[in-house]
Amino acid sequence: MVLRAKILCGLMVTVMLAGSAYGQTNRHQIPDILQEFKKGNSSADEALQQIRDHFSNGEIHKCSAIEHIFVHKFKDEISSSLLEPNNRFREKSAQATYTSPSGKFVLTYQTAGDDAVPATDSNTNNVPDYIEEAGIAADSTYNYLVQTLGFGDPIPDGNTYDIAFEDLQSVYGFAETIGGDGPGTQIVIENDFVGFPENDDPDGDQLGALRVTIAHEFKHAIQFAQNNFNGDSDLWAEMDATLMEEVVYDLTNDYYNYLGGAGDVFGSPGTTVAPGSYEDITWALYFHEKIGADFWPGAWNRIENSIPDLPLLDAVEQELESRQLDYTESLLELYSWHFASGAYNNVNFGFGESLFYPTPNVQRTDTQIGDVMSSDISLGRLASYFVNVKPPSNQTGDVAIILDTDSPDIALAVVAIFDNGSVSFEYAEPEGEFMVVKKEWAWSDVDRVGAIVLNENRTASQTFKIRISSTIQTSIFDDDTRPDVTELKQNYPNPFNPSTTIPVSISEFQKVKVDVYDMTGRLVRSVFNGTLPTGNHALSVNLEDLASGVYMYRLQTNEMVQIKRMTLVK
Repeated sequence: MVLRAKILCGLMVTVMLAGSAYGQTNRHQIPDILQEFKKGNSSADEALQQIRDHFSNGEIHKCSAIEHIFVHKFKDEISSSLLEPNNRFREKSAQATYTSPSGKFVLTYQTAGDDAVPATDSNTNNVPDYIEEAGIAADSTYNYLVQTLGFGDPIPDGNTYDIAFEDLQSVYGFAETIGGDGPGTQIVIENDFVGFPENDDPDGDQLGALRVTIAHEFKHAIQFAQNNFNGDSDLWAEMDATLMEEVVYDLTNDYYNYLGGAGDVFGSPGTTVAPGSYEDITWALYFHEKIGADFWPGAWNRIENSIPDLPLLDAVEQELESRQLDYTESLLELYSWHFASGAYNNVNFGFGESLFYPTPNVQRTDTQIGDVMSSDISLGRLASYFVNVKPPSNQTGDVAIILDTDSPDIALAVVAIFDNGSVSFEYAEPEGEFMVVKKEWAWSDVDRVGAIVLNENRTASQTFKIRISSTIQTSIFDDDTRPDVTELKQNYPNPFNPSTTIPVSISEFQKVKVDVYDMTGRLVRSVFNGTLPTGNHALSVNLEDLASGVYMYRLQTNEMVQIKRMTLVK
């Protein structure tokens, strides 16, 4: 965590860059292009040209590696006239080379012409300071990401890694794939970063941009080495690579320039983070700060070793479960950290640098406690809804937040920031048909409350209603409606053909999996995988494609497993 010295003067830090983030005007353009291509609505040629048009739209872009990743993945579908040979190192004239102190990186650069790097040579060793600093940055990045954190090594034994410098004008840099038996990728970096956004690096903007770009692009090299950009990992590659800028060079904070626009959680909480780009770095940063520096190496190791290719969100969920952490609760806390930023920050909760992040652009602000249930609110896939409650000073009663939804994918958490500077964070508990946060928090002691609603469904919008209350004194629901234990019950009808119902009683809000297996233990049907509130639930399953016989069905929670048998008779 650092102090952002350039904007501390006057303490005008809470709205830093909000609404003016670089490179976000067309935040969804690249994901939309890729989605339309995958749906078959555009050809590879059309998609590639659209991607290239995006990177020539006059904005400064963090990285254009996605263009080169697309070419790598779909080169067999792209016309030869659109393919550019990866021989930039051999085409140069008047080029010079420098090997980093570790001997692992070979830097190719120009000393004259448009691609020339800054000529300053403080130690008069005939190597520009810019290039020597780049070599140090490359070695430092390798040492921390590979040797300390344990990410996969993209440099095979006996090989070196190539980095070149060009006048990219509006792009910090990119990684691209190459042939041969070596690392499989090479990096190209902007030659001087003149006209690029400011950052906080103690050695100046130019070296700061150089350092974080090397960290960023080298993470792309690691991604390629770990899974060849297969599966959906390429869609999250920019978020992951931008995270490494903060991990390796915490003092630089170049990524601040990309926060608070229309495409990230701060600027638009209701916009899905999937797939993540560079402005979504803080989504990934939560896991690094909250859980530990080994979280993302663990998640990427799961992706690398999976057959078939494991989606990144599944890798996140599995890594959390391996640490006995709940996926839904972690996401709720993640979005709550985003709420508690900028003007809403609190030193006792949230990101280490939350003071310097944008104030979230909440969907709703209440300055009076209306105490009425809202109309239906639709929340998009893998997105959040922020209610900012700033109570009047004379407000009576205790804080209570009630969520009404039929969706198992909707969840609620509340962060309360008190007048004395303390903070409390709570997950909603099931109360009959509702999810409720009801604590003995007097509204008169509260400075601000954030109600954070999460839709963890990855493909579809979900609907909910919410009520901000001051009048609920005790439980408003009959405890007799709560099952005492979580239990898997006998299916009905049984025997059946072809459909049956599996009853499940849930004693408390929790993650639940219900699957059907044949008698050899082979999974034949996934019935349910998600969260269920307290209550009695009936899950339907159709086995019309299976042969007659006895099957096992299994209930799995974080705390128990139950198995029963059922008989299909055709």
